[in-house]
Amino acid sequence: MNVALGCRLLCAALLTFTVNAQEYYRWHDNSGQLHVSQTPPSAGIDYEIVDTQAKSAVTKVKATAVAAPAKPLDAKQIKALNQQVEQVNQQLKQQNCQQARTNKQRLTAEAPVSITNAEGAEVALTTEMRAEQLVVTEQHIREFCQPDTPAPSKK
Repeated sequence: MNVALGCRLLCAALLTFTVNAQEYYRWHDNSGQLHVSQTPPSAGIDYEIVDTQAKSAVTKVKATAVAAPAKPLDAKQIKALNQQVEQVNQQLKQQNCQQARTNKQRLTAEAPVSITNAEGAEVALTTEMRAEQLVVTEQHIREFCQPDTPAPSKK
C-alpha cells in the first residue's frame, strides 16, 4: 500500500512538472529514494535531466567532484588585492567626477535639458527640477572631485 501511494504521488508530481516545466531532474539519494525536482540536486549526486517537450529525451549527468576549499590568502596576496581595489575605486571616482562636471555644465547652460524617466521616455526638466538636479550634481562634485586629504608631513 505504501508503494502504491508513493507511485501516485510520483505520478502527480510528474504531471505537475509536465504542465509547469519543460524539463525536470530526477535522481536517487544514498538510501535509494527517488527524487524529482525542477532544480538539480546538490553537487556529488548523479542525476538525469528529462525534457518533457521531446520524445524520450533523457540526459544522464555524472556527478562532479566537490571543489576543494580554497587556500587562505597570505598577507602579500591580500595587499595586492587591496591595491587593485583601490585603483578601481580611484578610476570610478574620476569617472564619477567627470560625469558630475559634465552634468553641471549642461544644467547651468541656457539650452533645454531633458532626462530619461523610468519608462524610457524623454522628459524636459522644469526650472524646479533643474535646480534640484544641480544640487545633487554639486554634492557629487564635492564627493568625487575633491582630492583626498594628504597625510600630514613630518617636520
